[in-house]
This record gives sequence, C-alpha cells and structure tokens, in this order.
Amino acid sequence: MFWTFPERGPEPLDGYVRLVMEGPVLSTQDSQRGLLVLDGTWRLAHRMEKFFKDLPPRSLPPIQTAYPRLSRITPDPTGGLATIEAIYAAYRQLGRDCAGLLDDYHWASEFLARNNWR
Repeated sequence: MFWTFPERGPEPLDGYVRLVMEGPVLSTQDSQRGLLVLDGTWRLAHRMEKFFKDLPPRSLPPIQTAYPRLSRITPDPTGGLATIEAIYAAYRQLGRDCAGLLDDYHWASEFLARNNWR
C-alpha cells in the first residue's frame, strides 16, 4: 500500500515495524510483521517519523548504497540508502522473496556487488 504524506490511509498498521536509521536490527523474529518504509527527502522522512512513533523501530545492518546523491541543502546521513535499496535489504534480512524488486533500479548491479549479494 502507498500513502501520500500527510494523509494516512485507512489500512491498519497493527503488527508493523517502522524502518529507521538507528534502532534494533530487523531479525527473523520480525519476519511475519508488516514493514513501514517512509519515502522522501531525508528532511521530509524525518518529519514523517513522528506520525508513526507508535510502531516499533527497526534498522538494517551496515549496507552500502550505490545511489549517487549529493544534497546541496543538508548532508546525507551516513549509511543512508535509496528507498528501493532499503526495501531490498529489509526483505533479505527478513528472508522474504526479493525477486523483481531491483529490476528497474538503474544501480542494481552496483548495489548488489557492493554488498556481496550476487
């Protein structure tokens, strides 16, 4: 499901975890839970988090991005990933099927190589 901020859709988020930069690492204990991923600029994603504080936070182990970004406004956080990279990494961490997730991602090969996921 996709929602456009600041609207929150009618779907319940019971049993979901929220993907964050810092927090307990996703584990197999989370494999049956839903995954909330906030997508936006770093500044906007940070502002969105407060609306979902009721969901347990989970993070990823260190992963290297392949997305070439350069912010002229604020520095990118260390360990920041493109949204599709974060979703792919989370799915791998949870043991979920990742088939097709990176099919249209321009930097997929480099992302997989940087993280030894070939």
